[in-house]
Amino acid sequence: MQYSLEQFTAQIKEINELTLKNLEKIAAIQIKAVQDNAEVSVNTMKAVAEVRDLESLNDCLQDQIATAQTISDNTVKDIQEIMKLTEAYAGKVKAVVEKSVA
Repeated sequence: MQYSLEQFTAQIKEINELTLKNLEKIAAIQIKAVQDNAEVSVNTMKAVAEVRDLESLNDCLQDQIATAQTISDNTVKDIQEIMKLTEAYAGKVKAVVEKSVA
């Protein structure tokens, strides 16, 4: 079987489309994380500005502990989602390459 330039460019185009779709999904996850973290930062600054005594300081610190845990949990979730996307992408690219040598 002869491998034509058209076949080669079609496979490159398919891989490029897969790459673009994957990058868009990963970028969306990252953009959401940045937005969420910016919102947390603003809310933290507002909460700190409201501290007036030891009790409100304690409440603020407790809220910060909960916030840190939420950020940590969300980061783990995002990493797991990106890993799944990356594994799926690798599988799709592998299928394209294997199809080209078959």
